[in-house]
Amino acid sequence: MNVLFLGAESSMRDELGGVLGRCGLAVDVADSRDVGAWLSSGKPYALVLLDAGQPAAAHAAIRCVRGHTNAPLLVLTQRDPLADRLEGLAQGATEYLVKPCAPGDLLARAWALADRGHGPDAPVLRLADLAIDRARGKAFRQGMDLGLSATLFELLDVLMVHRGQVLSRARLIKAVWGSNADERDNMVTVGILRLRQKLDDPFGLKLLHTVRGQGYVLKLSN
Repeated sequence: MNVLFLGAESSMRDELGGVLGRCGLAVDVADSRDVGAWLSSGKPYALVLLDAGQPAAAHAAIRCVRGHTNAPLLVLTQRDPLADRLEGLAQGATEYLVKPCAPGDLLARAWALADRGHGPDAPVLRLADLAIDRARGKAFRQGMDLGLSATLFELLDVLMVHRGQVLSRARLIKAVWGSNADERDNMVTVGILRLRQKLDDPFGLKLLHTVRGQGYVLKLSN
């Protein structure tokens, strides 16, 4: 998905833009004073991030963004006075995130906002650089086909639909292998192992996590 990162400080926008880019987002980094030119290009952006400076300049940039796109707008700020934040929200900002923030927090909020409109019934489900094409029965990371078997794809699809939720072994067995499957069988253990080998092992960002004593969850690591 395309993201436009706007900032007044070149070092900060390059650093944070690089974090997002390494995690699978297609990021254009630009000076916040050039917002109109970038958004007039016609390129569709799933998210706009604004590294805010002074409140007046930030509010002007927010108004300019809203004059060109309805994409979610996440504003990063070192200031958090309620009056300024409420004014920014009234001008069209979607959310505020106070700096300094951990890269994981920024990444989680960016993906959550960029993914708005991609609900569990959507034909393509996304999490970070993972995309699941449900119509074709294929899964991709960084644009590369993971080559999943039908069973592994179904296992990943269940985890993806419930991303962020811990799913027990019993729930996964029922959803993937059916209610008549023996819960004592090691099918979940083997399935998760094989899925992790294809989904996570070749990539730096890990998405499939084990929660001891509870089950498994697909999410961005903290």
